[in-house]
Parts: sequence; structure tokens; C-alpha cells
Amino acid sequence: MGCGNGAFLKHIFEVIEQRTLRGTLLEEHPLFLVGADFNETALKVTRANLIQSDIWAKVVWGDIGRPDLLASDLKEHYAIELGDLLNVRTFLDHNRIWEHPKTINAERKSEATGAYAFNGKRINNNLVEDSFVEHLKKWKPYVKKFGLLIIELHTTDPALASLHLGETPVTAYNATHGFSDQYILELAVFHRLVKEAKLFVDPAYFSKYPDKDWATVSINLLKGSE
Repeated sequence: MGCGNGAFLKHIFEVIEQRTLRGTLLEEHPLFLVGADFNETALKVTRANLIQSDIWAKVVWGDIGRPDLLASDLKEHYAIELGDLLNVRTFLDHNRIWEHPKTINAERKSEATGAYAFNGKRINNNLVEDSFVEHLKKWKPYVKKFGLLIIELHTTDPALASLHLGETPVTAYNATHGFSDQYILELAVFHRLVKEAKLFVDPAYFSKYPDKDWATVSINLLKGSE
């Protein structure tokens, strides 16, 4: 999801081709790559760049908030099952279009310290957490086989950030993402909500940057817990 200009898809292909055992078997067992994006211009640029790089991939329209539609399109048009793919995305889940959660946890007491809004109206942090849990649950049926690899951006508690001025770009992130209706969560909150959605982070593939309590970027391979 979120193929941008195709650079990340190209990087994935090159890593597999040049650095893995799987890459030695591409002739006998071709690699199926699918790039999906909400932006039509991004899709056109991605197609052109992948063709120029001689990389086979399907590039389709997709909404990160509607994996069911993506799954249906892939199956109907390309006979590809979304659940048979390793789903990968970068800095995208916090940038989904806001959807008011259908299920409200009345007992939730959010630990998120960010400030969130949609179309100029403030969103209660409890609702932001409810919405993210629902979002992850939509993807759960499609990540049982190989998981969901997410590179994500995070905010940091202002009290913690104030102790590390000059060491973190979180103030700028909060401004740019706050004014553009995006929903970055602290890493600890992110992980708690992943668990609430009945998924878990595979510790063998987890990393964060910087490797500090105020990390603003993380890599997570999410898998089903039940």
C-alpha cells in the first residue's frame, strides 16, 4: 500500500533478488509484486518507473481503509489473493482518511498525548484509539499467512520530548501531521492497540529509531495472535 513513485517496490525487489535465497529461484518461481495507492498520479508514476527498471508488478488503486475492496479487485482482475501476499507499507496507517469508529469503548482512557482533528474539528483521543483498533481489525483476515510489515511514524510525549530538545524532530512532526489531519501515536500506544486488535509484533523483526524512549520511527511485523 502507498506505492508512491515505486521506489520502495523497486527496493523490495532488489533486496529479494540480490540478498536472499528466494532471489535465486525467480526463474522457476516468479515473484508477484503488487503496488496499491489511493493517488492516481502516484500509480502512473509507479508504473512508468517499474517498467523502466524492468520489474514485473501489478499496480492498482487501493484504499488502506478498505482492504476488502482491494482483496476483491485483486482476485477478480488478477487471480491474486491478498492473503497470499506479505503486506508491506511505509508511513501510511497514520495517514488514512478519518473514519469515526463504529464501536466505542466507553471505558477507554487514552494514553495518547497527541492532538488530533478532522476537517477543523478536534477528535477525542479515545476515539483515535478506537478508530485505529478498528482499522487494524479490517486487515487481520488478510495478514494471517505472512503478516503485515509496517514502517510507521510516531509522536512522543511532550514531557519526554522537552527533556531531549535537539535530539528529536517530533515537534515538527506534530505540526505537519496535526495540520494535515494525520494520526501519529506514541510507539507504546501503537503496540498496545496492536495487541488489542488481537495481533502481535514479532520481536525478531522489530526495530525503532532512535533506539530510545523517544523513538519516532518503528519497523513492525504484525501477525495474528488467534
